[in-house]
Amino acid sequence: MLPHDEEGEGAPVVLLHAGVADRTMWGEHLRPLADAGYRGVPMDLPGFGQAPPAEAPWSEVLETLDGLGIHRAAIVGNSFGGAVAYNLAVVAPERVAALVLVSAPAPDLDPSGELAAVWEAEESALERGEIEAAVRAVVDTWTLPDASQVLRDRVADMQRRAFELRAEAEAPTEQPAPAEEDPDLLDELDVPVLVISGERDMPDFLLAAESLAWRLGAATPTVLPGAGHLAPLEQPAEFDRLLIRFLDQQVSSS
Repeated sequence: MLPHDEEGEGAPVVLLHAGVADRTMWGEHLRPLADAGYRGVPMDLPGFGQAPPAEAPWSEVLETLDGLGIHRAAIVGNSFGGAVAYNLAVVAPERVAALVLVSAPAPDLDPSGELAAVWEAEESALERGEIEAAVRAVVDTWTLPDASQVLRDRVADMQRRAFELRAEAEAPTEQPAPAEEDPDLLDELDVPVLVISGERDMPDFLLAAESLAWRLGAATPTVLPGAGHLAPLEQPAEFDRLLIRFLDQQVSSS
């Protein structure tokens, strides 16, 4: 089973972190979810936090749900976690009560030159063995210019752990993501969906939100004022308000 935390009782809500974070990014959201009557379950995805790399992260999440006795859950994912969430929904739609995608990438859009350059800077630093340079590149890209030092340090610590974990572990052969191989699979999903983007996020992810909302038959994406790529960390109170309102409408009533 993937490393995970739990708090609260009621309908389960699985929380999947961004690719620059780990399950601890959801720490401050567990009490509001529990107070609203939900069972919050954040997990470390493979290659992050305390979870070794694995071939198919969506499969690892499903196996963890099996181990926890959770047959069906709302799945919330930020960025990379959002991609894991919709790939899980494609392979096991009966396990998904609702989807919440926050600054998730769209499988049918190519990265802009700006985004490709960001990934290249990170990878080049890692190839040189300069983990701290890679961490700085991540923090400078994925936190807002006016982010607090506390938040920047928090992201740096989570990303550093991921880099160190992957450096120590043998990299598995990754399975192709179903929705990346065939984005039209998203069109076939029939689950309640909330798509959120940060007002100050990269244009790639604002476009991705529009694409995902269209493919999944969701309403127009909700744009969170003042947030960038990591809305749950940047605007936690407003994010919780949006999330819990959606869950109350789509999960509690089902």
